[in-house]
Amino acid sequence: MSRKITTVISFKIESTFEEWVKIFDSKEADLRHSEFDIKPPFRGFSKDDPKKVICIQKAPEGNIQKFVQANSEWIKSHKVDFSSMEESSWI
Repeated sequence: MSRKITTVISFKIESTFEEWVKIFDSKEADLRHSEFDIKPPFRGFSKDDPKKVICIQKAPEGNIQKFVQANSEWIKSHKVDFSSMEESSWI
């Protein structure tokens, strides 16, 4: 059994947070997350830069990376700037 990792990911979006969060909170996104046993307990945006988003997600080790790889085109289609993405993992 793999251990659960908490992953903090920040990135820039090209849309508004309200537009982006509708997609992130959608049933389709829930299904895609559940395929990789990802639980996203928090998402928000910077008070200094509303285009900078943070997601905190809990998942088995390695599943966040697998999710991003499997869904990269879908994620990009929702105006996420991959070049700005930063990730850190916590036990």
